[in-house]
Amino acid sequence: MSFSNNFSLSLELSKIVPLAPIVNIASKNLLAMVRNLQNSGSDWITEHDLGAIFGRCYIDPPFLRTFKNVVQHSNIYQIAGIAELILEIGAGPTVKQALDNAALFSMVVQISLLVWAHKTTSLALSLAKALEFRASAESQNIPRYDALLGTLRCISQQTCGFMWELQFAAVDEKLKCALHLDNTSLQRPIAHVVLRSLLDALPAVQRFPESHFLSLGTVEGVSTIVIWAHRVLGLTVEVRSETYSVKFGNGPARVLIDRGSIDSRLQDEVTLLSETQDVVFYASPDWLEDPRLEPANLHPMEGYGSKIIDSYFEDQAVGRLLVIRIVKSCFQIIQEVSDYQAQSRVDVTNNYIVPTKESIMSVGRILFPAYDILSSEVESIKDEVCLAQADWNSDGVRQIIMPFEMESKSHERMVEYVRTIFKKLCVIILAVTRIRNIEDCRKAPLSTNMLPKTEYKSVRLTTVKEAFAFLALLFLGKAPDQHDIQRAVVISHRGWSLCISSIRASDPGSLCTDLALVQGVPSRLGERKDWIMDAITGVTWECDPHLGAACETHEIVASETEQVSVKSFLPLSTAKHMIGTATVSTRKSFVVFNTFSCMDIVDGPSAYIRMGFRYMQDLFWDSCLTPSCEHSFQANDQIIVPPSVWVFKGLLGYLGFERSDGLAGKLYRHKSNKPGASGEGSKDVAPARLPQPIEVSRSLEAASSPSEQPLSSTSTVDPRLLDLIAEGRRHVHISQSAKNPSVRWILLGNFRTFQRGRTSPTFVAFYLRHGECCVDCAISFVKGRDRGVFEHVGLIA
Repeated sequence: MSFSNNFSLSLELSKIVPLAPIVNIASKNLLAMVRNLQNSGSDWITEHDLGAIFGRCYIDPPFLRTFKNVVQHSNIYQIAGIAELILEIGAGPTVKQALDNAALFSMVVQISLLVWAHKTTSLALSLAKALEFRASAESQNIPRYDALLGTLRCISQQTCGFMWELQFAAVDEKLKCALHLDNTSLQRPIAHVVLRSLLDALPAVQRFPESHFLSLGTVEGVSTIVIWAHRVLGLTVEVRSETYSVKFGNGPARVLIDRGSIDSRLQDEVTLLSETQDVVFYASPDWLEDPRLEPANLHPMEGYGSKIIDSYFEDQAVGRLLVIRIVKSCFQIIQEVSDYQAQSRVDVTNNYIVPTKESIMSVGRILFPAYDILSSEVESIKDEVCLAQADWNSDGVRQIIMPFEMESKSHERMVEYVRTIFKKLCVIILAVTRIRNIEDCRKAPLSTNMLPKTEYKSVRLTTVKEAFAFLALLFLGKAPDQHDIQRAVVISHRGWSLCISSIRASDPGSLCTDLALVQGVPSRLGERKDWIMDAITGVTWECDPHLGAACETHEIVASETEQVSVKSFLPLSTAKHMIGTATVSTRKSFVVFNTFSCMDIVDGPSAYIRMGFRYMQDLFWDSCLTPSCEHSFQANDQIIVPPSVWVFKGLLGYLGFERSDGLAGKLYRHKSNKPGASGEGSKDVAPARLPQPIEVSRSLEAASSPSEQPLSSTSTVDPRLLDLIAEGRRHVHISQSAKNPSVRWILLGNFRTFQRGRTSPTFVAFYLRHGECCVDCAISFVKGRDRGVFEHVGLIA
């Protein structure tokens, strides 16, 4: 059919159901409303255009009440110590203004359904094409693709609390039972020609049910069309195959969907008939011009694993047995890692904390609720082989997996088939255990077609860093750029946000190892963005002419048997959050970092050190955390230094920071030029001299080499340290930073430089004293990891 004929029919339909008027607002409030919508990522004109089209349909009253009760509420969640940086939950500007406008709210409900069933990008393109098809020749009246995409994303974010998946589950189940379909026969995306036609056909049928009848011939998006026409708009819908039929609603059907036989591929077609059976309009696809709508393939976290299992196994008993084996393999993996850590007395960083069996079971119950697995059932399996790590071609494994064999597949194909699903679900369980608030994440949408790649022959324990990348993959439905992931602090998608803990904690000792998945979208002063990312990579620092001696020198203040007061070597320090906006790899993001101002009592500000929040989290993940204890601890408390322990103040020579003046990696003192010092007022001049950098590294290398003479007492390294090194045991280096969060972050970066082996001594680990742990207990715990070999361990007290 020609474009002009279809265009004329669209105009005729518009005369049948006129465009809904939605603008009724005082001009003095218009600017504020437009600004709020723009800050949220939407567009007022685009919402007006969509509301004029979708708003001609009225929502079925029972469904309207249910939907409105869910989405009308809003809240905020504080994610950082930055007062203006929050997560906005629920209704935003788009939904709030729609609550008082029936046409706009009708649009919000229908768009919310469509964005759950389709990828937002493909839906925006299809709607842009449909609106272009039915619009006048004046192209400026057609909503732009990027404006449509922003509006669709905003509606998805602000209505994410409504569980569309429950509607799809009910309709799919009824269709499968009545039409004898399998799991692969129900695809949710609607064909473009059908979507374009429904924009005008559904209002005509709803407004004039006695004089209009809609016939659809399609096998695509049947569930979506049924929910749209029946559940949302209240129309009676009948779905037919060659042999069976099923009806949704009471009374005569005004919408007929003919999906043909299960194996046939009908050409998508739409016919709107009048009461006299005359064709009001007929539409068929243009295979060259019509865009292809792609499925979102979303499922809430609750039941996510069951959805994947059910798509491969029809027999629920077989699926349940497979789930039990999967959970058993996760038990075996964490037990193996726990045994290794206990036997080797290895220093366990926060990135490698082993989850408990209880957390594995909690995740299993959420991901596989349909199978009602019990811990006793998992423990009752006595197999010595771990299926997630075994060779599936061995005879022993083949005997175990025989119940999973599916008909019509060869044994070799079946083995590879089941092994892939088995390994991926193991990876997902181990990754999801890294979410600390798992019970609050049941509604979080995850993609079912972007499972993590299992590149390893056997599944291993997922670290927290790896879990963050895996969850981002499931969360976004596509593989994000690795550089973006390495800088990400908060990743938001479809109204939910995946967060690391450094965005909330000021002291590294109070950070949480695991991740958080919470409902809400990052917002600052009404402006919403999808991501929060580090503005800088790594660490930068710069000093002014008043660089304090406390930050330059490294000095031992106590060694074994001596008494020392535990305090911060920098008396004054502050932290300030910096926030901006930027487009990073096409992502509109907030960019953030911390500035730590280190001060000396005499000279004032001495140095400014900048760290990104993700870099701070990486520092924490690469460190070890002491457990809490029952004792109290206050700054300036006195301790007796145990053997093989020394307490220092200052920094360990080489920070590894990037200086703005190019002198990277070394600290120098600049002479201050204070007013009145030379009688010439305040004037910036070049430093009179640059002393040699601190020589801790070279001194330790000399002391550990038998061919070198011991250093004299005039060396920059205290002779007591040389005695400690000669013992050939584990040595604990304690930094003075008690209850000073800024200094603790600075020292954490300082220790990390030495741990990476770029200097000597090389630290095998560095520990953070827990905020609820006294220094004596922290020292005992760190020394208790001694494996009888020469090694340096840092402890930030």
